Amino acid sequence: MTAATQADRERQEALATVPPATAPAHVPAWLMWTFGLMVLLIYFGLLGHFGLAEPDEPRYAEIAREMLELRDWVTPHLNYVKYFEKPPLIYWLTAANAALFGTSEFVLRLWPAVFACVGIVTAYALGCAMYGEWVGAVAAALLAATPLYFGLGQILILDMPLSALMGFGLAAFWFAYTRAERGCFVLALYVATALGVLTKGPVAALLTGAVIAAFLLSQRDRRALRWLISPLGIGLFCLIAVPWHVLVSYRNPEFIEFFVIKQHLARFLTPDEHREPLWFFVPIVFGGMLPWSLCLLCAPGRLREYLGWRRLRSLSPAAWYCLSWSGVVFVFFSLSGSKLGTYVLPLFCPLAILAARFLQRVVAERQADMFVRVCYALLVFAGGCVVGAAITARLVHAWQVDIVVPRMYLGAIVLGAAALASLRLARRRAVWESFVVLLFGMLLLQAVAISGRGAAEEYRDLGEVIRRQARPEDAVISYRHYVQALAFYGRRRIIMASGRGELSFGSRQGDQRAFFWDTDEQLIQAWHSDRHVFLVINWYELDSLRPRLDPPPRQIAVHHKKRIVVNFNDHD
Repeated sequence: MTAATQADRERQEALATVPPATAPAHVPAWLMWTFGLMVLLIYFGLLGHFGLAEPDEPRYAEIAREMLELRDWVTPHLNYVKYFEKPPLIYWLTAANAALFGTSEFVLRLWPAVFACVGIVTAYALGCAMYGEWVGAVAAALLAATPLYFGLGQILILDMPLSALMGFGLAAFWFAYTRAERGCFVLALYVATALGVLTKGPVAALLTGAVIAAFLLSQRDRRALRWLISPLGIGLFCLIAVPWHVLVSYRNPEFIEFFVIKQHLARFLTPDEHREPLWFFVPIVFGGMLPWSLCLLCAPGRLREYLGWRRLRSLSPAAWYCLSWSGVVFVFFSLSGSKLGTYVLPLFCPLAILAARFLQRVVAERQADMFVRVCYALLVFAGGCVVGAAITARLVHAWQVDIVVPRMYLGAIVLGAAALASLRLARRRAVWESFVVLLFGMLLLQAVAISGRGAAEEYRDLGEVIRRQARPEDAVISYRHYVQALAFYGRRRIIMASGRGELSFGSRQGDQRAFFWDTDEQLIQAWHSDRHVFLVINWYELDSLRPRLDPPPRQIAVHHKKRIVVNFNDHD
């Protein structure tokens, strides 16, 4: 046995050893099953009850639908023009679902919910490997009951799939790092990273590599590079991630400049949208993890202990790995010129593990005072929701009020009841039971919150009017703003008048003049012609355009701020 092999074995034995603690080592099986079934019910139960919300959900659904209609799985299209902003993995998966099961909202949102559950299972497996079964189970529960994580698992966007694939790959690295038999885990790392690249581009490989590099630097461990740089793994990565990029570039020479230069390099360095300050993600991470982020603030002594330099120097490799993971993701996107609140989702898995480890010690030491403070804070928040709902109902005159206000009252009742029950248990120093009550309360609160999804901007009704009434030869025109749902629910191409939006790049590929009108005059000419015109327009824009429309526009549908008006009568 070589010295390096012996050192590896000693390091693996040290990493696998969980420091002795008086905290419970196991979570009762009945509790895990009950919580797991409740997670499945809440994560999947309401997926199909609401229309696709603008702009992301109908966009990705329409790209998948056009893949099936055009039978082109290489070049993504949106409103039948080329659309290269993202790679195709989620389009492929969504299109496959649609081909097999139809295009209901439940089917279209299924993959994000599945990936969310993959991330929860990953947190469980990684937490178990790092700190034991109790931490793994609690980390999974915390992640499932984290508001931002749950919310992003309910909508058709790319952040949850990317987060789950990154989490799977980084978990595979940890298993490879802590085990003598590491071959399959190394390959899993490369496969998951390649799928991440096919989900949202090179950022998946960049972040995964940066996390691993930061961790190895913290451990001053260069020996891991001997097995981490795997020729077979690199081959698998290339086999999965490279062919689509080569084929789409071959078919579309403009792809490289737009996808690589504009959508990745320029968007990070000199963005023209989503510009936010450096501290943008601080409140998002804190608010997205409520109420669990309150625990540290409600235990100031423990917080000072964790922030101490001596404490940092004595951290275990597992803690350093979680800190490297969450820190790299947070710093990378904070330095990016373009910021959206969903970008930092990949750091919630390691934060859930660290939070579970923190709670393990709280439960072991029966620190009931922390839970008492958390419960009081939640009661104040519940009271604030009641006051806010009452003020909103009285002062705000918008259609969303009828949806939001009842759920604010119901959410306040659920949160208040959970906080009161948890507070009563905490006062009896039943810390574990108090925590469990909060977990179940948060799951119920998430179900109440997501049931208000109908308040989001969505135009399913308008799209279905188009599908039922517009003939193939009719002109369906969206004025100044591209309404994503029109193409998807209407099952047809939309003409853009006096605006192009995110279709700007695709509108310049080939001759698209028949479907992109740059002046109001083209719209006026079409309106005056014998062709039936369905015009989708904001009500305030219609008022300024109405004097030029002859015959006078006849309204056939209205939804929120949008109107559908036509230039013909029912008998025409």
